[in-house]
Amino acid sequence: MIHIAIVDDDDTDAANTTSLIGRYYESDRSAYHITRFTDGDTFLDTYRAGFDVLFLDIEMPGIDGLETAHRLREIDDHVVLVFTTKMAQYAAIGYDVDAVGYLVKPIDYFGFAFKMRKVEDLVAKRQGVTIPLTVGTGTQFLSSHDVRYIEVLGHEVIYCTDTTAYKVWSSLKDAAALLEPVHLPHSNSKIVRSPALRPTTYCAMSATSRPVKPTVAKVRKPILTACSCVTSSVRK
Repeated sequence: MIHIAIVDDDDTDAANTTSLIGRYYESDRSAYHITRFTDGDTFLDTYRAGFDVLFLDIEMPGIDGLETAHRLREIDDHVVLVFTTKMAQYAAIGYDVDAVGYLVKPIDYFGFAFKMRKVEDLVAKRQGVTIPLTVGTGTQFLSSHDVRYIEVLGHEVIYCTDTTAYKVWSSLKDAAALLEPVHLPHSNSKIVRSPALRPTTYCAMSATSRPVKPTVAKVRKPILTACSCVTSSVRK
């Protein structure tokens, strides 16, 4: 579910944005939740982290949308921000508060849908994905936010976090497919969270288990081995 905040003092405009969201998700109320605020002060005073997307009107009484956005970024740099406005001259604003862009009122559906596809990509990237890893007869779930470095060694893939490395009978292609929504850069032998950093990983593997050969073609049975892992980042 995607959590959406609408900050707009105009009831008609807020209702239109709500209607566009419903149309985009084909009225599937399980796919989204909307909270509406009528001014920037109330929004900030009652703000709680957890919103994925914010549609923020620029022209409002009290503090306007621009000031609201600047104050918001002091407490939350995660939420995806889209400005709404009746004045097209605001097209160039928003870069200093990491806004996706703006929508000019009255907002038409096709422009809204185009913007929402970009918004959803950013939300998925910022939320991360959950990676299921088979551990013996159970499953270990690893957040992509915790993964710092992934490397392939033969037929095994090592997922390394700040404290632990997980050794899995798999391929880098499979790992890249799992992480595709967060768009981590990868080469033929490794995946690194940040292209600006080249992690050097030292792992003391405990050889308590051995990979189990898959019983069916293309179905791999992962074997997971925990290790102590120290990661240092070396700038290129």
